Amino acid sequence: MEEYVVTVKPSGITFPVQHGETILNAARKRGIWLPFECGWGSCGTCKATLIEGQVKCLLPEAPSLSERDRRRRRIILCQSVPESDVVLETRVLEGPPENLAISDYQAVVADVEILAPEVARFRLQLDRILFYQPGQYAILNLGDGLRRTYSMANLPGTREVEFIARRYPNGVGSQKLFSLSPGMELTLELPYGATYLRETLRPLVFIAGGTGIAPILAMARQLVSNGNREGSGCTVFYGARTPGDLVCLDELQQLLGSSTQGKVIPVVNEGGTGEWNGEIGFVTDALVRRLKEPWEKYEFYIAGPPVMVQAVLRLLEEQGVPITQVHYDSFG
Repeated sequence: MEEYVVTVKPSGITFPVQHGETILNAARKRGIWLPFECGWGSCGTCKATLIEGQVKCLLPEAPSLSERDRRRRRIILCQSVPESDVVLETRVLEGPPENLAISDYQAVVADVEILAPEVARFRLQLDRILFYQPGQYAILNLGDGLRRTYSMANLPGTREVEFIARRYPNGVGSQKLFSLSPGMELTLELPYGATYLRETLRPLVFIAGGTGIAPILAMARQLVSNGNREGSGCTVFYGARTPGDLVCLDELQQLLGSSTQGKVIPVVNEGGTGEWNGEIGFVTDALVRRLKEPWEKYEFYIAGPPVMVQAVLRLLEEQGVPITQVHYDSFG
């Protein structure tokens, strides 16, 4: 198989990269840790300067790449595939960043549970026990170079991993994911992301939109399983288009129901008629109506569609919440 050689300056470390492999993955598999966080082109942590050679960017529209980066030959290693021998400039770390000891896993689909029209829970059995921080996510290799990110919804420490996903009519990745059936095999890379629980005495506010409930559910499970918090001081705002789209709402309410300080506030954009007793509107509307001030006393965790995440971030900024108390991953 054709391969190229990558040289990292100023360290002088070299390593081979197989045809079609990203520089970041090739380095990781050989025990060479370069700076990274999201593994998906959103954060920009893995930016490096291309000194010599040519690379192909698998995600030209990556939000972390600016026109200035391109003019300065700055590349993102998580999406860069060499097309020749390469010399680049970046740091080499002594080990993986905290909570980002990425590894490859072989997986077999164990079950596909339909939760709502076009929404399903996928349970996979892995080749060994895995560990991660609830709130983190995996990159699923779906074949033919197709890679997509999905957050784990269950707790770590077992060989099972659980994802909640929506099928989109024009989504190549989601269509491929929904074509999976029990017994089929695939590979995963995990864990990625820095949206996981921090040690704090502040009350926690979780904000989930749609299938963003997956990482929020995992973190809520962690709180409940943690003997010294037991789900206390936790408010979950969970928004979706209709009541039927609020998948896992019963699970979440049951999970936090035993705690007098654990609260779930469901929000729908439409269809809130008849027996619906929850909030109607956008999640940001519910936050304004239901969250007691001062907002800066809370710690916020956000997961959901990019439009919702950005709207919540703007609102939190307007309310004077320090960015150090806001945690989210950018997808889409």
